[in-house]
Amino acid sequence: MTETKETGRPFDDIRDLVTSMPALSDGFISDASSYAGQLGQGLRPLGRLEESLAAISHWQDSPMPRLARPLIAVFAGTHGVAAHLTDGDIIKQSQARVASLTEGAAAVRGVAGELGAAFKVYEFGLEHPSDDFTTGASLSERDCAAAIAFGMEVVAEGADVIVLGAAGLGAATAAAAMNIALFGGVANYWAGGEGAEARIKAVEAGLSTHGGVTSDPLEILRLFGGRDIAGLVGAIIAARHQRIPVLLDGYVSCTAAAILHAIDPTATRHCQASHISSEPAHDALLSRLDLDPILDLKVNIGDGTGGALALSVLKAAVAGLTSLKD
Repeated sequence: MTETKETGRPFDDIRDLVTSMPALSDGFISDASSYAGQLGQGLRPLGRLEESLAAISHWQDSPMPRLARPLIAVFAGTHGVAAHLTDGDIIKQSQARVASLTEGAAAVRGVAGELGAAFKVYEFGLEHPSDDFTTGASLSERDCAAAIAFGMEVVAEGADVIVLGAAGLGAATAAAAMNIALFGGVANYWAGGEGAEARIKAVEAGLSTHGGVTSDPLEILRLFGGRDIAGLVGAIIAARHQRIPVLLDGYVSCTAAAILHAIDPTATRHCQASHISSEPAHDALLSRLDLDPILDLKVNIGDGTGGALALSVLKAAVAGLTSLKD
C-alpha cells in the first residue's frame, strides 16, 4: 500500500504521490505483440486488442498479461447537487441504488461472476452527502484528501487488473461541471442529453458560483466532485504505484482520470477506456485523455458493466495468445 507523507496541507501529499508515480520499465518488451503476430498466419486476428494486452503486460512487468485476479470496483456516494435533480430523499435514493447493485438484478454482478472477478461496491458516506456545489464547495480539502486516501485502500486487495465504475447519485452532474472547469465549454455540451434540463441548470449554477476561482485540478475536484469521485482518483493513483492496469468504465470514472491527467498527462498511462458509453460528452472526454475505447456497445450505465464486458473480451484474447503455448 502506498502511503502519504505528512506535509503542510492534505493536497500536498496527493501531489507528491502524483509526481512520484513509476514509469514503464526501461527496455521491457512484452511477449503479447510477438505472440499476436504469429496468430492467423500474421493476419492479426486480435486487431487493436494487441495494443491493450501489450499495455497491460507492460505495466505488470509480465511477459504476458495477467487477468486471473480482476477486481470490478464500483464507487458510490451521495452528491448534494442531486437535490436539484429529484424531488425525493437523495440519501434513500442513493442507498436504493447501491442495494440494486448488491442485491438486485445488476448485469455487472452477473458478468463479474461469469468472469470469476471480484465485484465490490465501496460506499463513500451515502448518508452524508457532499455539499451542494451550486452554493459552495462540495468538499473541504481535508475531506477530499481523506476520500482520495480511502480510494487508495481499495487497491490494497491484490488484484492484477482493476475495473473502476461509479454509482454515485448526482455523480454525472458533478463530472460535467468538473469537465467544464478543466476543459472549457458549456453545460449543454458536457451535461447534455435527453431529459438533462435540471442537470444543465445545476451545472450552470455551480459554474456561476465558482467560475474563474481556480485552475488547480485538485481544487476543481474539491469544488465540484464528491467523495466517490475523489475515491476514484485515489484508486487510480494507488494502482499506478502498484503497477496495476486500470480499465475505466464510464463518464464519471474517466472524469476522475481527467483530474490526474490535468496535473500530469503521463499520470494516466496505466489506464484504458473499457468502452464508450451513451453519455453524450463521453467521446469528447476520451479524446482529451487520448484514449480509444475497447468497446462501443452504447452501454448507458457507468456501474462497471461496460468495463466487465471489456474485461471478458480481453480475457478471451489472452486465451487466443496462449493457444500458441498449447
